[in-house]
Amino acid sequence: MTVIDLSPERARPVLEALTSEALIAAVATRADRAPVVVAKAVADIRSEAELALALLRSLGPLAADLRLLEVGAGAGVVAGVLHAAGARLVAIEPLIGGFDLFAVVRDELTERWPAAAAPIDRRAAVELDPARDGRFDVIFSVNVLEHVRPLHASLDALAAVLAPGGRMLHTCPNYRVPYEPHFAMPLVPLRPALTARLRRDLAADPLWQSLNFITAADVTGFAERAGLELAFRPGVLTGAIDRLAGDPAFARRQGWAGRSAAALGRAGLRGWLRALPPSWLTPMVFELRRPAT
Repeated sequence: MTVIDLSPERARPVLEALTSEALIAAVATRADRAPVVVAKAVADIRSEAELALALLRSLGPLAADLRLLEVGAGAGVVAGVLHAAGARLVAIEPLIGGFDLFAVVRDELTERWPAAAAPIDRRAAVELDPARDGRFDVIFSVNVLEHVRPLHASLDALAAVLAPGGRMLHTCPNYRVPYEPHFAMPLVPLRPALTARLRRDLAADPLWQSLNFITAADVTGFAERAGLELAFRPGVLTGAIDRLAGDPAFARRQGWAGRSAAALGRAGLRGWLRALPPSWLTPMVFELRRPAT
Protein backbone atom coordinates (compact mmCIF):
# COMPACT_ATOMS: atom_id res chain seq x y z
CA MET A 1 0.00 0.00 0.00
CA THR A 2 1.32 3.42 -0.98
CA VAL A 3 1.00 5.88 1.90
CA ILE A 4 1.17 9.66 2.18
CA ASP A 5 4.57 10.77 3.43
CA LEU A 6 3.91 13.03 6.43
CA SER A 7 7.36 12.68 7.95
CA PRO A 8 9.08 15.70 9.49
CA GLU A 9 11.64 15.48 6.68
CA ARG A 10 8.88 15.98 4.11
CA ALA A 11 7.58 19.07 5.90
CA ARG A 12 10.92 20.66 6.75
CA PRO A 13 11.54 22.57 3.47
CA VAL A 14 8.23 24.41 3.55
CA LEU A 15 8.43 25.12 7.29
CA GLU A 16 11.93 26.55 6.93
CA ALA A 17 10.86 28.63 3.93
CA LEU A 18 7.87 29.89 5.93
CA THR A 19 9.98 31.33 8.74
CA SER A 20 12.88 32.55 6.61
CA GLU A 21 14.03 36.16 6.87
CA ALA A 22 13.42 36.63 3.15
CA LEU A 23 9.76 35.62 3.40
CA ILE A 24 9.18 37.73 6.50
CA ALA A 25 10.66 40.80 4.80
CA ALA A 26 8.63 40.25 1.62
CA VAL A 27 5.36 39.78 3.52
CA ALA A 28 6.05 42.84 5.67
CA THR A 29 6.53 44.95 2.54
CA ARG A 30 3.48 43.64 0.68
CA ALA A 31 1.16 43.76 3.69
CA ASP A 32 2.58 47.03 5.08
CA ARG A 33 3.22 45.40 8.44
CA ALA A 34 6.21 45.65 10.76
CA PRO A 35 8.64 42.74 10.27
CA VAL A 36 8.39 41.86 13.96
CA VAL A 37 4.60 41.49 13.60
CA VAL A 38 4.99 39.28 10.54
CA ALA A 39 7.67 37.20 12.28
CA LYS A 40 5.26 36.45 15.12
CA ALA A 41 2.47 35.63 12.67
CA VAL A 42 4.55 33.15 10.66
CA ALA A 43 5.86 31.57 13.88
CA ASP A 44 2.22 31.00 14.89
CA ILE A 45 1.40 29.58 11.45
CA ARG A 46 4.35 27.19 11.67
CA SER A 47 3.35 26.11 15.17
CA GLU A 48 -0.19 25.29 14.05
CA ALA A 49 1.05 23.47 10.94
CA GLU A 50 3.35 21.28 13.01
CA LEU A 51 0.45 20.45 15.31
CA ALA A 52 -1.79 19.56 12.36
CA LEU A 53 0.83 17.27 10.85
CA ALA A 54 1.37 15.57 14.21
CA LEU A 55 -2.37 14.97 14.54
CA LEU A 56 -2.54 13.47 11.07
CA ARG A 57 0.36 11.16 11.91
CA SER A 58 -1.58 10.02 14.98
CA LEU A 59 -4.18 8.49 12.64
CA GLY A 60 -1.58 5.99 11.47
CA PRO A 61 -0.42 5.45 7.88
CA LEU A 62 -2.81 7.12 5.43
CA ALA A 63 -3.22 5.42 2.06
CA ALA A 64 -2.43 7.66 -0.90
CA ASP A 65 -5.82 6.95 -2.50
CA LEU A 66 -7.80 8.40 0.42
CA ARG A 67 -9.62 11.71 -0.11
CA LEU A 68 -8.70 14.33 2.49
CA LEU A 69 -10.46 17.56 3.42
CA GLU A 70 -8.67 20.28 5.37
CA VAL A 71 -11.10 22.70 7.01
CA GLY A 72 -9.51 26.11 7.49
CA ALA A 73 -6.32 25.82 5.43
CA GLY A 74 -5.05 29.22 6.57
CA ALA A 75 -1.84 30.09 4.74
CA GLY A 76 -1.87 26.71 3.02
CA VAL A 77 1.17 25.25 4.77
CA VAL A 78 -0.31 21.85 5.64
CA ALA A 79 -2.14 21.76 2.32
CA GLY A 80 1.17 22.42 0.61
CA VAL A 81 2.94 19.60 2.41
CA LEU A 82 0.11 17.20 1.57
CA HIS A 83 -0.06 18.39 -2.04
CA ALA A 84 3.68 17.90 -2.49
CA ALA A 85 3.32 14.40 -1.02
CA GLY A 86 0.73 13.52 -3.65
CA ALA A 87 -2.31 13.43 -1.36
CA ARG A 88 -5.82 13.69 -2.83
CA LEU A 89 -6.67 16.85 -0.93
CA VAL A 90 -9.35 19.51 -0.94
CA ALA A 91 -8.54 22.52 1.26
CA ILE A 92 -11.08 25.21 2.14
CA GLU A 93 -10.40 28.61 3.70
CA PRO A 94 -12.83 31.57 3.57
CA LEU A 95 -10.30 34.04 5.03
CA ILE A 96 -12.57 35.75 7.54
CA GLY A 97 -12.15 36.92 11.11
CA GLY A 98 -8.98 38.97 10.75
CA PHE A 99 -6.89 36.34 8.98
CA ASP A 100 -6.24 38.37 5.80
CA LEU A 101 -2.47 38.08 6.24
CA PHE A 102 -2.72 34.37 5.38
CA ALA A 103 -3.19 35.09 1.67
CA VAL A 104 -0.03 37.18 1.48
CA VAL A 105 2.00 34.57 3.36
CA ARG A 106 0.70 31.83 1.06
CA ASP A 107 1.63 33.78 -2.09
CA GLU A 108 5.16 34.42 -0.87
CA LEU A 109 5.58 30.87 0.38
CA THR A 110 4.57 29.25 -2.89
CA GLU A 111 6.96 31.53 -4.80
CA ARG A 112 9.80 30.09 -2.73
CA TRP A 113 8.52 26.51 -2.66
CA PRO A 114 6.38 25.94 -5.78
CA ALA A 115 5.65 22.33 -4.83
CA ALA A 116 3.51 23.75 -1.99
CA ALA A 117 1.14 25.54 -4.35
CA ALA A 118 -1.93 23.58 -3.32
CA PRO A 119 -5.30 24.85 -4.61
CA ILE A 120 -7.36 26.40 -1.83
CA ASP A 121 -11.12 26.79 -2.16
CA ARG A 122 -12.35 30.07 -0.67
CA ARG A 123 -15.54 28.53 0.71
CA ALA A 124 -16.85 28.15 4.23
CA ALA A 125 -17.57 24.73 5.71
CA VAL A 126 -21.31 25.33 5.62
CA GLU A 127 -21.14 25.47 1.81
CA LEU A 128 -19.88 21.88 1.43
CA ASP A 129 -22.24 19.70 -0.59
CA PRO A 130 -21.80 15.95 -1.21
CA ALA A 131 -23.46 16.26 -4.63
CA ARG A 132 -20.75 18.67 -5.75
CA ASP A 133 -17.80 17.81 -3.53
CA GLY A 134 -18.21 14.08 -3.10
CA ARG A 135 -17.24 12.41 0.15
CA PHE A 136 -14.00 12.37 2.09
CA ASP A 137 -12.22 9.61 3.99
CA VAL A 138 -10.40 12.00 6.36
CA ILE A 139 -11.57 15.46 7.44
CA PHE A 140 -9.39 17.49 9.80
CA SER A 141 -8.89 20.94 11.31
CA VAL A 142 -6.69 22.67 13.85
CA ASN A 143 -8.12 25.57 15.85
CA VAL A 144 -10.74 26.27 13.21
CA LEU A 145 -14.08 24.99 14.48
CA GLU A 146 -14.34 27.84 16.98
CA HIS A 147 -14.59 30.20 13.97
CA VAL A 148 -17.09 28.39 11.71
CA ARG A 149 -20.52 29.96 11.43
CA PRO A 150 -23.25 28.96 11.79
CA LEU A 151 -21.75 26.31 14.04
CA HIS A 152 -24.34 23.53 13.94
CA ALA A 153 -25.08 23.89 10.23
CA SER A 154 -21.34 23.84 9.48
CA LEU A 155 -20.82 20.68 11.51
CA ASP A 156 -23.78 19.06 9.76
CA ALA A 157 -22.23 19.97 6.39
CA LEU A 158 -18.99 18.25 7.41
CA ALA A 159 -20.92 15.12 8.38
CA ALA A 160 -22.70 15.14 5.03
CA VAL A 161 -19.40 14.84 3.14
CA LEU A 162 -17.84 12.21 5.43
CA ALA A 163 -17.60 8.86 3.65
CA PRO A 164 -18.76 5.57 5.18
CA GLY A 165 -15.89 4.38 7.36
CA GLY A 166 -14.44 7.90 7.27
CA ARG A 167 -12.86 9.77 10.15
CA MET A 168 -12.82 13.36 11.33
CA LEU A 169 -10.10 14.70 13.61
CA HIS A 170 -10.36 18.16 15.12
CA THR A 171 -8.73 20.20 17.84
CA CYS A 172 -10.12 23.49 19.12
CA PRO A 173 -10.84 25.34 22.37
CA ASN A 174 -13.53 23.96 24.64
CA TYR A 175 -15.44 26.95 25.96
CA ARG A 176 -16.86 24.94 28.82
CA VAL A 177 -13.65 26.24 30.36
CA PRO A 178 -13.99 30.03 30.69
CA TYR A 179 -10.74 30.88 28.93
CA GLU A 180 -10.12 32.41 25.51
CA PRO A 181 -6.74 31.31 24.04
CA HIS A 182 -6.61 33.78 21.13
CA PHE A 183 -6.77 36.70 23.57
CA ALA A 184 -5.21 34.81 26.51
CA MET A 185 -7.94 36.01 28.86
CA PRO A 186 -10.68 34.65 31.14
CA LEU A 187 -14.30 34.69 30.03
CA VAL A 188 -17.62 35.16 31.76
CA PRO A 189 -18.43 31.58 32.88
CA LEU A 190 -21.32 29.93 31.00
CA ARG A 191 -21.95 33.14 28.99
CA PRO A 192 -18.62 33.86 27.27
CA ALA A 193 -20.10 36.28 24.73
CA LEU A 194 -20.95 38.65 27.59
CA THR A 195 -17.23 39.22 28.13
CA ALA A 196 -17.42 41.89 25.41
CA ARG A 197 -19.59 43.97 27.76
CA LEU A 198 -16.68 44.09 30.19
CA ARG A 199 -14.09 44.75 27.50
CA ARG A 200 -15.63 47.19 25.05
CA ASP A 201 -12.68 46.93 22.65
CA LEU A 202 -13.66 43.36 21.80
CA ALA A 203 -16.96 44.29 20.17
CA ALA A 204 -15.29 45.64 17.03
CA ASP A 205 -12.51 43.05 16.86
CA PRO A 206 -13.02 40.78 13.80
CA LEU A 207 -11.31 37.86 15.53
CA TRP A 208 -13.65 38.13 18.52
CA GLN A 209 -16.64 38.47 16.20
CA SER A 210 -15.67 35.21 14.48
CA LEU A 211 -15.83 33.11 17.67
CA ASN A 212 -18.79 30.77 18.18
CA PHE A 213 -17.73 29.51 21.67
CA ILE A 214 -18.01 25.82 20.80
CA THR A 215 -18.12 23.39 23.73
CA ALA A 216 -17.75 19.65 24.17
CA ALA A 217 -21.52 19.53 24.59
CA ASP A 218 -21.91 20.93 21.05
CA VAL A 219 -19.62 18.21 19.76
CA THR A 220 -21.48 15.47 21.63
CA GLY A 221 -24.83 16.70 20.34
CA PHE A 222 -23.47 16.87 16.81
CA ALA A 223 -22.16 13.29 16.97
CA GLU A 224 -25.52 12.02 18.19
CA ARG A 225 -27.41 13.98 15.55
CA ALA A 226 -25.17 12.75 12.73
CA GLY A 227 -24.89 9.15 13.90
CA LEU A 228 -21.11 9.36 14.35
CA GLU A 229 -18.93 7.58 16.88
CA LEU A 230 -17.17 10.13 19.10
CA ALA A 231 -14.04 9.88 21.22
CA PHE A 232 -12.38 12.74 23.08
CA ARG A 233 -8.66 12.12 23.34
CA PRO A 234 -7.29 12.07 26.88
CA GLY A 235 -4.12 13.77 28.01
CA VAL A 236 -4.60 16.85 25.86
CA LEU A 237 -4.01 19.34 28.69
CA THR A 238 -0.81 17.61 29.77
CA GLY A 239 0.21 17.53 26.11
CA ALA A 240 -0.41 21.27 25.93
CA ILE A 241 1.79 21.74 29.01
CA ASP A 242 4.54 19.81 27.27
CA ARG A 243 4.03 21.96 24.18
CA LEU A 244 4.54 25.11 26.25
CA ALA A 245 8.10 23.99 26.94
CA GLY A 246 8.96 23.11 23.34
CA ASP A 247 6.93 25.57 21.25
CA PRO A 248 7.82 29.23 21.98
CA ALA A 249 5.13 30.59 19.65
CA PHE A 250 2.43 28.57 21.41
CA ALA A 251 3.74 29.61 24.85
CA ARG A 252 3.76 33.28 23.84
CA ARG A 253 0.13 33.13 22.71
CA GLN A 254 -1.06 31.65 26.01
CA GLY A 255 0.33 34.44 28.20
CA TRP A 256 -0.46 34.17 31.91
CA ALA A 257 -2.62 31.07 31.42
CA GLY A 258 0.25 29.25 29.79
CA ARG A 259 2.56 30.19 32.62
CA SER A 260 -0.01 28.95 35.13
CA ALA A 261 -0.45 25.65 33.30
CA ALA A 262 3.30 25.17 33.10
CA ALA A 263 3.53 25.81 36.85
CA LEU A 264 0.97 23.06 37.47
CA GLY A 265 3.13 20.69 35.47
CA ARG A 266 6.25 21.63 37.40
CA ALA A 267 4.34 21.16 40.66
CA GLY A 268 3.87 17.48 39.89
CA LEU A 269 0.13 17.68 39.20
CA ARG A 270 0.30 16.07 35.77
CA GLY A 271 -1.23 12.82 37.01
CA TRP A 272 -4.18 14.67 38.53
CA LEU A 273 -4.69 16.67 35.34
CA ARG A 274 -4.58 13.51 33.25
CA ALA A 275 -7.37 12.01 35.35
CA LEU A 276 -9.81 14.81 34.53
CA PRO A 277 -12.46 14.00 31.87
CA PRO A 278 -11.12 15.29 28.52
CA SER A 279 -14.52 16.75 27.62
CA TRP A 280 -14.13 19.19 30.53
CA LEU A 281 -10.70 20.44 29.54
CA THR A 282 -9.38 22.86 26.96
CA PRO A 283 -8.15 22.49 24.32
CA MET A 284 -10.07 19.43 23.19
CA VAL A 285 -9.04 16.90 20.56
CA PHE A 286 -11.76 14.62 19.30
CA GLU A 287 -12.18 11.98 16.63
CA LEU A 288 -15.46 11.18 14.90
CA ARG A 289 -16.07 8.04 12.83
CA ARG A 290 -18.84 7.10 10.49
CA PRO A 291 -19.66 3.39 10.61
CA ALA A 292 -18.66 1.61 7.41
CA THR A 293 -22.19 0.29 6.89
